[in-house]
Amino acid sequence: MISSPIIDEIQRLILSGSLSQRKIARRLGVSRGTVNAVALGKRPVPADRHRDDPLAAPAGPVVRCPGCGGLVRSPCLLCRVRARYSVTTMR
Repeated sequence: MISSPIIDEIQRLILSGSLSQRKIARRLGVSRGTVNAVALGKRPVPADRHRDDPLAAPAGPVVRCPGCGGLVRSPCLLCRVRARYSVTTMR
């Protein structure tokens, strides 16, 4: 299984848009299929990533958030943070 830092780096490089999936695969020493699976959100989340943390970075595909309209991985981290802290800090 590929470690979380590698998957995070693949996602970062994909979002930057400066490298092709082939170049990302070569740079990180993984297959193009792995890079494609991460890009499409089909790669399973590694066991070492904490899923109990409500503010953990989501690993889904990039979509438009219905709450803020941003291009994010669902569920939107910004909307979750706003929902969590707006109730307690705004009062």
